[in-house]
Amino acid sequence: MEEHERGNGWFSGLSLSGQFLAAAAVVLCLSMAVLGTWINRQVTRSILAVSGSAGAAFLDAFVEPLIQDIGPDGRLPAGSHKALDALLFDDQPIRRSIISVKIWQLDGTVIYVNKPKDLIGQKYTSTDVTKAASGEIIAEFDDMTSGESAHERQLGLPTIEVYAPLHRNTTGEVIAVGEIYENAEILAAQLELSVMRTWIVVCFTTLVMLAVLYLIVRRGSRLISSQRAELQARFRDSQQLAATNEDLRLQAERARLDANAANEELIGRIGLDLHDGPIQILSLLMLRLGRLRKDGSARENAANAAVIEELTAGVIHELRVLSAGLVLPEIGDLGVGEAIRLAAERHENLTGTRVDVVFGDLPEHVTGALKICIYRIVQESLSNAFKHAGGAGQRVRAELRGANIGLQISDSGGLASECRPPAGDGSRLGLRGIQSRVETFSGTLVIRSDAGGTVVDVELPISKLALIKAGFRNVPVL
Repeated sequence: MEEHERGNGWFSGLSLSGQFLAAAAVVLCLSMAVLGTWINRQVTRSILAVSGSAGAAFLDAFVEPLIQDIGPDGRLPAGSHKALDALLFDDQPIRRSIISVKIWQLDGTVIYVNKPKDLIGQKYTSTDVTKAASGEIIAEFDDMTSGESAHERQLGLPTIEVYAPLHRNTTGEVIAVGEIYENAEILAAQLELSVMRTWIVVCFTTLVMLAVLYLIVRRGSRLISSQRAELQARFRDSQQLAATNEDLRLQAERARLDANAANEELIGRIGLDLHDGPIQILSLLMLRLGRLRKDGSARENAANAAVIEELTAGVIHELRVLSAGLVLPEIGDLGVGEAIRLAAERHENLTGTRVDVVFGDLPEHVTGALKICIYRIVQESLSNAFKHAGGAGQRVRAELRGANIGLQISDSGGLASECRPPAGDGSRLGLRGIQSRVETFSGTLVIRSDAGGTVVDVELPISKLALIKAGFRNVPVL
């Protein structure tokens, strides 16, 4: 298993062209080896077929006429033996190509052989004799494994062994089987040369095919590698650009939120400073003036003190109103619905009007900054409703809309002048303040005004992910 894993690791570590070269080399070499072996066998078979035909022709022309007087018992007369010996005498030219000749009975008994004579009368089991007795011509190259081929095997020569049926001239029946051994030295040399040439051509063709295919695949592999590297570089650039854009967006969101928080903190500090500074001093001044008027004996001092007291009371009243508008009431421990209801109740107390408050499903916890934003939007929208619609039909609805808090502040005072304030009117600042607060939290603001009244519709996101990206920490799970 470890060797298999090492093999896979070696192969997978190669380039695409290297993997193709290794796989193609194995496939082509195996294919060409099979092809070369098949070609060599076909050549050998073709040569044996030709040699078998020539051997069968020799047996038909020279041997078959000399065995026509074979007896019913399958024996050859002595005259036939002499005639065959004379044909195959050592000095005869035919012996240059014919090494030996055997004649078999159909049952596998040797009835003639030129050398050695002691084989005559012996019986062997031979499938080749059986096939030839049925009418086939058998040709074999260097197949001298049987016992009756011991003499030919001792000569050490390559031979072609041919078996052919011998017929009676009058009836055409097979009366014996002839076997000859041909000298195949020249044929063996030609076969060896043919095999060598075949393998040279096969190897050369394989190398050319591998080289051409490798060059094509290598070119494609380089093109793929360059395109892959280019795509990876572009992908990294796009990732870096996306990360940069995301950082810039988060920085912008964080800056807006920080500015909003700073503004709220500044406004609250101003309100506290006004309340704790000038108002306290003027309150002490009124106490001192009250005592002066009680203790003074001169009528003029009393009159002046009364005037000063009246003016000081007016200043204190104005500063109290101003500081009350600047200082946000403590809403840190209140829920979203309680903060909205507090804004509505303060508006009712200041204006003497009625505000209907309707709640849908609301989150239990939101950030303090988002709660302040919701409080200010409700406060400013109700203030505009009182200024331009006289407080008629004032209504506040708050509910969850998916991952957003939806606020709807409406009145029934007819077409509001808020949409087209007169020159110098400060009410446009209220709308700008609401718009600024909504944009700080990436929310949406829609204002609709017609003859039936004015509706201020706001949606503020409350998802944890959005608030964390905006720079808030310790965000509760909603």
